[in-house]
Amino acid sequence: MGSHSKLEVLFKLNSEKLKIAVLGGTGNIGEGMVLRLALQNLMPDGVKNEVIIGSRSLETADEAAKKDLLELENCGFDTSKMTITGMDNLAAAQAAEVIILTIRFDYVLPLLEEIREAIENKILVTPVVPMVKEEGLMVYKPPEEGSAALAIQKNVPESTRVVAAFHNIPAGKLKDVVKCKAVHDALVCSDDAEAKKLVMELTRHMGCLKPLDGGPLKQASTMESLTPLLINLAKLNGLKDLGINFS
Repeated sequence: MGSHSKLEVLFKLNSEKLKIAVLGGTGNIGEGMVLRLALQNLMPDGVKNEVIIGSRSLETADEAAKKDLLELENCGFDTSKMTITGMDNLAAAQAAEVIILTIRFDYVLPLLEEIREAIENKILVTPVVPMVKEEGLMVYKPPEEGSAALAIQKNVPESTRVVAAFHNIPAGKLKDVVKCKAVHDALVCSDDAEAKKLVMELTRHMGCLKPLDGGPLKQASTMESLTPLLINLAKLNGLKDLGINFS
């Protein structure tokens, strides 16, 4: 059975665990994603999964995996039903069916070249935002393709199913799996309906996010541009961990 068909079966039946790699899983957003994904294994309707932390260093990834499991255990969760492992980026991409890129835009294209063969026929999720600091504030600086998502789509195999999501998510709230009660809207864009549906289902069970269909991948530039706005609003107004809600 090919990867495409397997993903459809996993989504419809949840008969086996979905392997999800978080490349850059040792950073703030990455760590929050790992914790929230692992917790889905305790939910009756959550997407059962095995989480793989990807890093340039196998040792760093392995240490992060142990740290995350210990943190969840210390919070009172049953970690016997969770699997979090660490691998280098290439091995993580090879092992996974869904790959989430939680790294800076500067590093994305070199990484995609490194893992190119490993991401054929797989879902690639990008929360990546190209931005720079100018005069103390963050400014959105998209590549010539128009957005990080479109640049990524241009540089992956045709069979790779690119989904843009998780751009405007406050890392602090994502990591706070015990106290955080806020629910923020999470926009999801893709040209692939099945891939978008799966990512929205993963998002729905993260406990602090409500997925919204953001349309095709060309809409990703609007989503990406909101991130520097949120960072600037937080700085200028003495706030932290801002998210987005539409009403």
